[in-house]
Amino acid sequence: MTNFEMKRIKIHDLLEDKSSLNQFCNDMKNGAVAVIPTDTLYGFAVSYNSKEAVEKVYQIKNRDSRKPLILFVTDVKELEMLGLKAKEECKAIINSNWPGGLTAVLQKPSSGELANFSFPTIGVRAPNHKELLELLNILPVKLLTTSANRSGAPSDTNPDVIADEFSNEIDWLIDDGVLPSGVPSTVADFTSYPPKILRQGKIII
Repeated sequence: MTNFEMKRIKIHDLLEDKSSLNQFCNDMKNGAVAVIPTDTLYGFAVSYNSKEAVEKVYQIKNRDSRKPLILFVTDVKELEMLGLKAKEECKAIINSNWPGGLTAVLQKPSSGELANFSFPTIGVRAPNHKELLELLNILPVKLLTTSANRSGAPSDTNPDVIADEFSNEIDWLIDDGVLPSGVPSTVADFTSYPPKILRQGKIII
């Protein structure tokens, strides 16, 4: 969908402007590539069911195709709705750290809307960012995400730097100013208990 005319808007203004919000929702549904703010870093975001948009993110990042993207949800209740199961002990750890900087790797469902995910497991996170959670609740599609940087390059919390780097490659930049964190999420494999830390980040479990 990318037409190299990046739209940049503050996340607060996006939520307040019905016309812009409708356009953003329609664009994401139709395969747009956005950069969004989170509680950790700025991230690329695309509709989970747009193969073209997912491939575009891999191209922009020069990302290894064996590395999956992360699914954003709003709370732990969505896991069951999406067919994502976890042991009760694992679910308690996830629940105590969401929303927040913990990515939970879970077994891909055998049926439902995530059954066509390209990997046997899927990383899921509920970001601790009030306006982003509000946006996620409004969007008609779930978002797959990854940090907004070239693979191997440092991630950035400054939207001006991201705009300079990616304005010709993305459709939307949702701006929330310079983010305070810059520390990526902790990634843990919750397919068994105790969970295995795959990347130590913002959350210690």
